[in-house]
Amino acid sequence: MKIVISIIIIYLLFSCNNKENISGEYKNVKLTESISDDVRYTLIFPDTLRINKSYNAIFKFDSPFDKIVEPFEDTVNFRTITFFYYNPIEIGRKNKNGLMLKDSILISNKEFVLQNIKFSKKGNFLFLAMIEDQIMYNFYNKVGKRDSIHIERKIMEIKKEIVIIE
Repeated sequence: MKIVISIIIIYLLFSCNNKENISGEYKNVKLTESISDDVRYTLIFPDTLRINKSYNAIFKFDSPFDKIVEPFEDTVNFRTITFFYYNPIEIGRKNKNGLMLKDSILISNKEFVLQNIKFSKKGNFLFLAMIEDQIMYNFYNKVGKRDSIHIERKIMEIKKEIVIIE
């Protein structure tokens, strides 16, 4: 499972810089998907933290989808926002386990708090997270039968170097 998640993240990191189009068909319904990275965010989180002290990270973000539909409100143009939080990586050390997903949550607003972040070791770390804003458009033919679905995803990787002190 860890390998699959690592491969997906690496794929996303390299594919998000350019808009990518994927298409196919399932049960006579045309499926298309496009991926880009035009979500804007603000992270309020200190650069320097103390060992074993609890901190909160505040995230605020804006997406082009905000003008279309709010998350979870429309069944025709369905939108979800997922926040992925990864185990921090110690800078300068070889990471034996690779990038590991710590948690992921669906969020329903554009500002949220990741609570109780603690470090038990001194050093320089890379704080890693990702926001995926996804909307699904359903299209219908003249007789009202769904003939195509388009999924558009906006993915933003969040990285912040932090220092942990005594």
